[in-house]
Amino acid sequence: MNNISILLRNLEFSDTGKYTCHVKNPKENYLQHQATIFLQVVDKLEEVDNTVTLIILAVVGGVIGFLIFILLVKKFIAFIIKKTQEKKKECLVSSSGNDNTENGLPGSKAEEKAPKKV
Repeated sequence: MNNISILLRNLEFSDTGKYTCHVKNPKENYLQHQATIFLQVVDKLEEVDNTVTLIILAVVGGVIGFLIFILLVKKFIAFIIKKTQEKKKECLVSSSGNDNTENGLPGSKAEEKAPKKV
């Protein structure tokens, strides 16, 4: 939409040069527009092979994706290790409280016991 394509046939190399195109637009009450274009006639249209570029982009994208994956796995493993260590610390704290009660150390429940009568 709003693009104009022109197909030119039977061109010769001598047709190369500047051309001015005049266009009237019916949607603008046939207001006339003009543009100057440079036409270059070539022997044959050569398509550029993008295979190498696509391979390079795929490899670079794959490496970046792999690095992101490695970093995510590392974070996940560090999270698991941290949670495991926190559980071990909780177990040590609760077991040391039991030891203090049994041994009668200061601050333990052993001090709260009534003195024995002789």
